[in-house]
Amino acid sequence: MIRTYQYYAIFNIADDGINVTFPDLPGCITFGHSVEEALIMAKEALELFLDGEPNEDIPLPQRIMPQLLNPKDKAYLIEANMTS
Repeated sequence: MIRTYQYYAIFNIADDGINVTFPDLPGCITFGHSVEEALIMAKEALELFLDGEPNEDIPLPQRIMPQLLNPKDKAYLIEANMTS
């Protein structure tokens, strides 16, 4: 059975790259040098995070876009397909 998960990721754009965090998944973080690389890394980080959690322990995603504190920040909805 394939389950699809979608979580918002916040891309904090800095001069030296892009830090990616998932507000609903504390500890799920990654980095990229460009938006394209950060999107790939975010999907991989999300899949690895979810793969390490039992299904009943996976937090439900918030369905509202997270508040962005920095004007340079961007929010992206990242999707992961997991088999169980």
